Amino acid sequence: MVRGFSIFGFFSFIYIGACLASEPELKRITVDEARARVKLLESVYLSTLQNMHRRYFDGNERAPVPSKVMEEVFRRVDYDNGTKSRWIAVNTPAMHPDHEPKDELTKAIAKHLKSNLTRFERISDERFISGRSITLFASCQKCHVSALTQQNGGRKVAGLVIELPL
Repeated sequence: MVRGFSIFGFFSFIYIGACLASEPELKRITVDEARARVKLLESVYLSTLQNMHRRYFDGNERAPVPSKVMEEVFRRVDYDNGTKSRWIAVNTPAMHPDHEPKDELTKAIAKHLKSNLTRFERISDERFISGRSITLFASCQKCHVSALTQQNGGRKVAGLVIELPL
């Protein structure tokens, strides 16, 4: 009896471990559902970013840049949900080479957002792609743009791109 239980326990442990190690199952969704999920993700990401900016920095202590910390959040959320989230530069210099729009898609999104439109949407290869402008407030512009550019006025934005499988 004890031996039978220990074999059962061993195989249960192996099965549970395999389930935990496997990738999450991704289900197909409609465009409307993708749009709703993008809005939810944007809300979470933007709220987190704004709160980190407000509360994260303490005096002159050096701390990681909030958008860089957010990329860690992106990686986890993307892994869990089969999504792809990233920042792109729109009308200010890229703060990291990875943020520079390089392919046709990110260049199209940046161009769209640069024209004062707040959202870009496209369906391509069974993926819902959304780009949203992120306003760079004065506290953001201290790092993102030069003092001269700040004085030139106009709304400064970055972009948040989220792709979801349909």
